[in-house]
Amino acid sequence: MAFKLSIENPEALTDAIESLSQVASESVLRQATVAGARVIFEEVKLRAPVGDATWESGKQKRYPGFLRDSILLAYDKERSAEGLRATYLVTWSKDAFYGRFLEYGTSKMAANPFLRPAYDASKDAAAGKFSEVIDEKVKELTNV
Repeated sequence: MAFKLSIENPEALTDAIESLSQVASESVLRQATVAGARVIFEEVKLRAPVGDATWESGKQKRYPGFLRDSILLAYDKERSAEGLRATYLVTWSKDAFYGRFLEYGTSKMAANPFLRPAYDASKDAAAGKFSEVIDEKVKELTNV
């Protein structure tokens, strides 16, 4: 079986291929990844436990909501691969180190997880947001 292919506008095809390569660029990949990570970040902030007392540890004063306010969204350069993978972490700052005790528990305290449940609840929405950003970039760069 043989097919005959003719291209009536080779410049348009070349432009379309170039536009699609821009969609696969690291910049677009990072934009889409951070958009998805923000969905998870917001869910973690909603689920972070808030105590009812203020307490001090050394020079640091902690207030109700300190852990929630210390939730971070950070680019992980070590786990990312340029042009292939952009990795973002949702975690707490060093000042809110006790977040790990709440998340995983201790020998004297039961776990009160909030990171994993937030991830589980929002991972599909995050993937949807990632796809949405990619789709927007495809439309923008290919003028569709």
